[in-house]
Formats: sequence, C-alpha cells, structure tokens
Amino acid sequence: MTQRNILPYKIKALVVWLQRMKHIQGFGIQSPSAFSFDRKVINDHTSYPIYVELKRLGNTLTAVERKKARLLYRINRFAEADRFCFYPTKLLAYESYIKAACEKTLVEEAKTLGEEGEDAAFNESVVYFLTVGEHCQAFYKRLRTIINTESFVIVDDIKRNAETRAFWQQIVDDECVSFSFDLYHIGIAFFDKRPKQNYIINF
Repeated sequence: MTQRNILPYKIKALVVWLQRMKHIQGFGIQSPSAFSFDRKVINDHTSYPIYVELKRLGNTLTAVERKKARLLYRINRFAEADRFCFYPTKLLAYESYIKAACEKTLVEEAKTLGEEGEDAAFNESVVYFLTVGEHCQAFYKRLRTIINTESFVIVDDIKRNAETRAFWQQIVDDECVSFSFDLYHIGIAFFDKRPKQNYIINF
C-alpha cells in the first residue's frame, strides 16, 4: 500500500475507533464466553511470528485486508474447523492465513446447499464466509436450517452499503442466531443455544 493510500485508511480507522470507543476491552459484555471470544480471538493483539512470514510471502493485501486475514487466522486457530467455506467465491488472499492456523482445515468454495455433501454440515465444524451479492439470501435461507452448533457464519464488509447492512441485520435478528459480533468490517454469528445477544466490538 502506498503512502498516499495509507492516510485515508488511517483517518477512517480513527473515526471508526472513536465511534466505537465505548466498546473497547470487552466493555459491556456480560457473557463469560463472549468476553473470552472478544479478548482471546477478536482483539488478541499478540504479534504472532506467522504474521511476518505471511506478509513476506504475499505483500499485496491492503491494510483492511491484512487486518481481516489476521482475524481469520485467529478465528481458525480458535475453531480448528474441518472446513472453511467461502460463498460465492474463495478469496485466495486469506487461504494461507486460514491454513497456517490449522493445517487440517479444508478451504473451499461452498457448494450449493442441498447437493452432494450437504449432510457433512451436520457433523463437521464449518466456518462459512459470506460475501453479500446475488443469491446470498437464498444460500443463507438454506444454510440456517442445516448449520450445527459447532459451526458459525462470517459476513464480509457488513457496512459497505444498504444491501450488506440489511443482510447483516437479518442475521442478527434471526431466531436461530445466539451471539453475533459486529466488528464493522466483518460480522460473526453463532448458532448455538446461548441467550441471544448482539455485541458491537471496537476491532
């Protein structure tokens, strides 16, 4: 990223940080498990050596993309998922971070749910990474009926436009969703039996 491009990013990042300042350090999170996920995964500021290695191997990510990539590393370090499914298209820039966290994880594009392999969702730990676009509504409508409690959904760029904001709000309001985390750049939703709560995180 050039110096010219870094400045607008830093200004926007500062504005977002100030808007969410009251949500730092897990402030306001009552659930021990949600607090732990925030502190040990979302806002884990450890400088893992793998970050330097991956940056050296592929230095083409923007500042926001690298922030997301490192988050996905920490998420899969936490989840050790059997599969990490991108819909509709696999984002290759993130794959090395996901695999670095857990080598066993299969990184793939999500199949159309209902086709061969659907039953795997019932007994595997799967992270679904959704980029909002055409057919995403239909995909989620089917996904919410088969996703298990060991799996969860990540939605990219939830503040990009009215469509992404509406899609994310639909997930937050979904009766199947327990905890949801609004990180501004990304949303994370769980589908277990914990009491429903949406957390705004200063990420």
